[in-house]
Amino acid sequence: MNADFTPALDTKQFFRFTGPPEHWLTAVKYMTWGLEESHRERWKKIQTGDIFFIHSTGPQASAFPNATSGIIGIGVVGFHFSKKNNNLWHYEIKNNENRWPLLIPLTEIYLFSELPDPAIWESPTPSNDTQTSRLVDQLVSGRVPISEVRGFPQMGSFSSVSREVAEQILFKKRPLYLYSGHSTRGTVEEKPSDFFEVKNATETLRHAASLRFLEEVNKRIITKPYSLVKRDNDILARAESTHYSIVQQLIDVFRAKGYNTLSNEFVDLFAHNGKRSFLFEVKSTESKNFRSQARKGIVQLFEYNYFDIRKFKDEKNIEFKDEYRILVPSREPGDKGYVNFINSLELGVAVVSDGKVKPVGQDLGFSKL
Repeated sequence: MNADFTPALDTKQFFRFTGPPEHWLTAVKYMTWGLEESHRERWKKIQTGDIFFIHSTGPQASAFPNATSGIIGIGVVGFHFSKKNNNLWHYEIKNNENRWPLLIPLTEIYLFSELPDPAIWESPTPSNDTQTSRLVDQLVSGRVPISEVRGFPQMGSFSSVSREVAEQILFKKRPLYLYSGHSTRGTVEEKPSDFFEVKNATETLRHAASLRFLEEVNKRIITKPYSLVKRDNDILARAESTHYSIVQQLIDVFRAKGYNTLSNEFVDLFAHNGKRSFLFEVKSTESKNFRSQARKGIVQLFEYNYFDIRKFKDEKNIEFKDEYRILVPSREPGDKGYVNFINSLELGVAVVSDGKVKPVGQDLGFSKL
């Protein structure tokens, strides 16, 4: 990643989530956070890719006297919001109360201090308080005192955070211990993944469920064997310089011809002019991985067309005269047999260079631009 993607922060929302340290241990264990039902309307506005700052409370709001208030890390909101009907956090188990049913999925948590591998310890419950007390000590040992962050909000269980406050924490010169994964708890609730207009490829990082597109963050990560530092969501690929360049050229080509250029949580680029539409899936490819990348792209084109584009057309009450679905590899594939297979599915293949779009195999629409 050679490009500067810091401007992508302009597209993000920033939040402060507050809770006792034992609850944050559960969050690390299961990669989820919870809000009360009274916050449902605000919960609906939280989106994949949003960034939050982890505020751990002191002993007055914790079951553990060694709890200490401070900012203990940074997190990224993940995919598939859900609602639970069971007790998960220490307080809920102790009081038999499903107090925080609205779950926020997490993909990455960056702590300022190191915890043992979450696979070897149990989530806090009243039956394992001795273990939890030791973990609390470790969790809060690297905390940043709130007094060190100008303007950090402290009231309530969560709130919005300004960009100025966010940057003080994001770019603080501290090691970051990465814990990543996916939450699988609760019953998934559908939340809209609406299209939004993009004029710059950086804007497609709005829903990137990672902080690893920020070089200043990336270089401070302390890699451990239990940190899943491999890319495990396709949307992070939008932060690769090759992918970024291709998307930017597509945006420039289509906007110059009067098309609206849109993106969402999943779709790289969707361009339309009210009569004709193009759905693009961009893949970084080499000769040896063209088939595997293309295979994934084929599924994505069909899936996004079925769910996202159909929803868009229904909501806008629009029908396109011509609709094209195009796979865009980063280099021209030499595997013409597989290109023919892709074309047989009525999908196009094209490469982009020097601001021009060149069909590979059958021309399924580019000549009509």
